[in-house]
Amino acid sequence: MNKTIVEILEHESPASFTSMGPDGPHMAATWNSYIQVLGDSDIVIPAGDLKKTEENIKAGSKLHMILASKDVKGSHGSGAGFLLKGSAYFRETGTEFERIKSRFPWVRAIMIFHIEEEKQLI
Repeated sequence: MNKTIVEILEHESPASFTSMGPDGPHMAATWNSYIQVLGDSDIVIPAGDLKKTEENIKAGSKLHMILASKDVKGSHGSGAGFLLKGSAYFRETGTEFERIKSRFPWVRAIMIFHIEEEKQLI
């Protein structure tokens, strides 16, 4: 994972993601501070709701995500942002789920996003 992505996650900003369903694109969002890095190409997102996203993922949708922060140096000055593409799955049990739930008691599941492609936009 690009080190700038990790740095972006250290600065509070909204993070939006899109899945595709039978009715077209479905957008959802979270906060950078909620996202946890898990290895070289995975991030974990707490899910309090995200039921439509989960439905789309279970039906085979890929996930596209935008992460950005104006406080991180980008490719042309201040402000950096990335488009991330990949696959995801939801988990409602296990060590990682319990770790996230201890931090966010409202969590019903976690979404693990496996990043397959990174593109710096700014």
